[in-house]
Formats: sequence, structure tokens, C-alpha cells
Amino acid sequence: MNILFVNACMRGPERSRTWRLCQAFLQRCKERWPEAEIRERDLTAGALPVLTAALDEARHQRFQEDPQDPMFAPAHEMAQSDLVVIGAPYWDLNFPAALKVYLEWASMLGLTFRYTREGKQVGMSRAKALVYVTTAGGPLEGQNYGFDYLKGLAAMFGIPEARCLSAQGLDIQGNDPEAILKAAEERVEGLVLELEAL
Repeated sequence: MNILFVNACMRGPERSRTWRLCQAFLQRCKERWPEAEIRERDLTAGALPVLTAALDEARHQRFQEDPQDPMFAPAHEMAQSDLVVIGAPYWDLNFPAALKVYLEWASMLGLTFRYTREGKQVGMSRAKALVYVTTAGGPLEGQNYGFDYLKGLAAMFGIPEARCLSAQGLDIQGNDPEAILKAAEERVEGLVLELEAL
């Protein structure tokens, strides 16, 4: 089993509450599937360039010449993983820009999706599920737009299930952030059992 961990926990392991929740989930995955290989794509360094029109045109030309070029690594890893785990904090009703850039690189015609002769879009990822892990200072109800986007993209890539593991209300005065995080960590077991049943 191949698990892809897309790390957009921009505040780093020392400060990110999302990172902590991701680690709780990934640790349970390791325990449940000890043979699983977890590969991390760290976006916190911001190494991927923004896709301009010229760069997008160049990558499509390059794909015709060499589909194994390293520039297609995001698309290959998205297509070849059995489980995709994306960790990102709730930023401005969405997620950090670095994750959007990565997802644009992962969205590649001929690798993560294709079209039939009839014009139907078909996903090419072998993943059974995508899990979005996020934390928020306030409430998410009705405004979890990052997850809404990822659900749509997962369907486009052929990933049939999308789940969200969140800890929210962490910065609301009077709330106990540690208790909220622990409650979210306690939901990890049930989520892993759901994934196992897929």
C-alpha cells in the first residue's frame, strides 16, 4: 500500500496544529497497515513554481517528449498512490496557495485524468480515498471550501471517496484547544476503519 502525504502545514512541525493531527492519522495508518509506504511531499518550502500560461504550454509539450520527466512527479505520485492524505490549515476560507500550486501540477491530462472519444472525463488515479486533514481557529460549517474543492478534484482524478478530519474552533475565546485537538485525534480510529471497509 502506498500512502501519499501532501504536507501543506505551513507553520512547521513545531507550531502547526494541523501537522499534529496529520501525524496522529498517519501513525494509526502505520499501525493498521504496517507494510504501507508513506511518501511525503513537503510543500512548506514552496519549491514548485506557479503555473503560468507559458509554463503550462511547455509542460504539455514536454509530456509528449518524456512523460517521465521529474516535472510530472506530482501527477505520477497522485496517480500511483492507494491513499492520499492532504494536511493543510484553514486559511482565508480555503487552504495555503502552495497546495493549490501543487494540485495544478498534479492535474495532468494523460496521468491523473483523460477523456474518452465521447468526451467523457475519466480519472486515472488508483487511490481509493483522499483524506483532508485541517484545523481552524473558528467554525467550518458551511465554509469548508478547501474540502469542497478537493472532493471535486478527487472525483476528477477517479478517487471515489473523500473524507475530512478537522479540529475547529481552536482560537475561540473560552474554548479549550487541547481538548478539541484530542477529540479530533480520537476520531482517527473510526476514520481508519471507514477506509479499511472501502
